Amino acid sequence: MRLPQIDSIERAHHRLSLQFVVAAQLEYFEGHFPGIALLPGVVQTGWAIEIARREFPIIGSFRALAAVKFMRVIEPGAALRLELTCSEDRRELSFEYRDGGVLCSSGRALFH
Repeated sequence: MRLPQIDSIERAHHRLSLQFVVAAQLEYFEGHFPGIALLPGVVQTGWAIEIARREFPIIGSFRALAAVKFMRVIEPGAALRLELTCSEDRRELSFEYRDGGVLCSSGRALFH
């Protein structure tokens, strides 16, 4: 999975905050609802998990998603903040995508 180009990262214990702009030319926009370019939810969850695996010592394999909500469409060119929080036992990851402070999506990834 092609990850976004990160503009800035802030780290604190089990938390990570990343800022990036969603590139308009991403292949993920092609064909996802003809005539309406939006970032698919599977890409949003995939980015959160892949970035977390690189930044946190997550233990175990992916098990499930929980409480995933998509509240606002993410369009090409959106300036996003991705907040990641890894649990103390490193088996749960919480994520939130925000565009200008407005919550776009959130959820939790669970690991074995």
